[in-house]
Amino acid sequence: MMYNLEDALFNHDGSRRRSLSPMALSVSLQNAAFGGAGSTTSIGSGATDILKGTVGDRTDRKHTRRLHSASRGGKPKMKPPCVLVYTAGVSSTYDRIHSVLNSLLPPSVYTVFNMSPEAIRKHHWIDPSSACLILADTRELDDAAWKQLQEYFNKSGKMIFVCQNSLLASISCCESVKKQVSLLRMAFGEKASGSMSKDLESFLKKTLKTLAKHGEVHERYQSKDLVGGLKYSVVLSKKQDSPFLLYMESGGTHAASAVFSDATTDQLLAPGSRIVADSLARIGIMIEDGVKIPSLSVGYFISDEQFLSECKSLRYGAEIGDSPKLFMRRRDLIAEHPLPVPSPTLLPIQVLTRDEASSTCSFDTKKYYSRLSTICLGRNVLFVPVAATTIEVCRSLSEALPGYDGMCVVARQQLKGQGTESSEFISPVGVAMFNFSYSLPTSAALAKCPSFIQHVACVAVAAGVHELSGMEYLYSPDFPLRVKWPNDFYFNRSHKIGGLLVSAKSRDDAIEFSVGIGINVSNSLPTTCLNDMLPDNSSESANFSIEEVVAMTLNKFEHFVKVYEIKGQAAFLEHYYKYWLHSREEVTLGEENEKVVIRGLDKLGFLECRSRKMPSKLYSVADDGNTFDMMKGLVRMKLK
Repeated sequence: MMYNLEDALFNHDGSRRRSLSPMALSVSLQNAAFGGAGSTTSIGSGATDILKGTVGDRTDRKHTRRLHSASRGGKPKMKPPCVLVYTAGVSSTYDRIHSVLNSLLPPSVYTVFNMSPEAIRKHHWIDPSSACLILADTRELDDAAWKQLQEYFNKSGKMIFVCQNSLLASISCCESVKKQVSLLRMAFGEKASGSMSKDLESFLKKTLKTLAKHGEVHERYQSKDLVGGLKYSVVLSKKQDSPFLLYMESGGTHAASAVFSDATTDQLLAPGSRIVADSLARIGIMIEDGVKIPSLSVGYFISDEQFLSECKSLRYGAEIGDSPKLFMRRRDLIAEHPLPVPSPTLLPIQVLTRDEASSTCSFDTKKYYSRLSTICLGRNVLFVPVAATTIEVCRSLSEALPGYDGMCVVARQQLKGQGTESSEFISPVGVAMFNFSYSLPTSAALAKCPSFIQHVACVAVAAGVHELSGMEYLYSPDFPLRVKWPNDFYFNRSHKIGGLLVSAKSRDDAIEFSVGIGINVSNSLPTTCLNDMLPDNSSESANFSIEEVVAMTLNKFEHFVKVYEIKGQAAFLEHYYKYWLHSREEVTLGEENEKVVIRGLDKLGFLECRSRKMPSKLYSVADDGNTFDMMKGLVRMKLK
């Protein structure tokens, strides 16, 4: 399943109960609490006793089928919760944090987003789907960024600082207890000023005295439940040879919280450290000990004997392609010459005929080829049970076999599924994850407006699935898969179940497209899936299979390209509008805050909208790249 920041961070109902913030992250707090370096200590096994909340065991929701017609055990999420990671653009730090998260977060539940310095300044990530924010660097944050962090906490945000900050140093080194309380008041916000009593002063005085005397401390302060006052708690913990930890939490149903440490990022992420795991559990993130990350697997290139005999670019026993490099070998030679071990930079591949594949790999070639009716697309398939990302594999395959169009890469799982804006997709087993290449001559009608390729791909998925369901000619309630502009798939308007990503480059007299698609087929987590959308009286034989969904999508893609080329854009849009969600929908232009009504797509594939106040005004608008809340928050591209 493909998820970008737009996916993970959109608030569907537009409402949110505000709770008191544990941190009003103003400029004064930036200077007083987060800017400098603190003391460094080594991390011991007893470092995080105070942070050890209940580690959430993964509770798999029972697979209650037929979501729209039967009660489901446990309400499915509209979008998966997102763990945001900010490293000030340092990719090596992000990779280390991502590796730690991979070993802790349960499969099929959370998506991870690498926030750029630009992204953290935008408001779009502040959303109920934001499970928490992990900050590994605060030195480069400007006023706009701190303002966003403050707003996040005002909306019950959870934050973990995996970098040194001066809040703890300021508290522990401050001579005046009143100044120490003042620092915490700044951290909890203005409303805390009248609520923090002398009891807190006494707590800090006693706790820091104990720390100075014994070199360790483990104390908790809980505010009194006064009418109209701020409910909050403060925990200070320091073990010998361990970091100094501060945990703060505001009261209320939607409590905001933060975890601070005076340790360095290297110490916090060191092998054996439990700081990150226990911090995540403490703020309510579900974690699992010993999550097994699947290993990269060999691939299986499946074709017919004629292609394998005639393809001049197929080179066996040599590294070909881009990144990862591809190493191909015919099946009958592998016993004598084994394939190398898969790695992030090398993908070993068995080359198989269709008959050989049926007894060698788990890709059901009979189902796939019985459905496939294309001239070019998908006739050759590279199946990779566990891949880093199908996007890179497909790109490498196209480089290795230039001139052979329509190569399709299918994965059972992806370890680093790619999206826009540095997002990563959840890719559990049960998702149809595939990427295919497609070339258009520059003389083609679609080549004049290449952005329409993503719309062709969207309607191809929707139409293909509808045909497989047997409901393609029925009205929308019968099968509720719909297209959300510009590139998402939804169960009606409630649950996202997939999306796609298209990239393009020009070569000679053609435009080469790479189309990546992910759609939930049989996985009920993290949201819902196609099989859950079938009527409750459907038999098991009516279930969708990944192979059939891929094949039908390729059939429809080839078909709708022909419709566009032969009958024109208007004829294609008639098909597109059958599946999209937005006809006559009223939306707001983000920056202008102007109400408009969607008329449809313009000639470039953007939304064409009419002003409510001035009907003569037509706007052409595009998604702003971060959030698209059922058409809320759009950016004006041009005024017609």
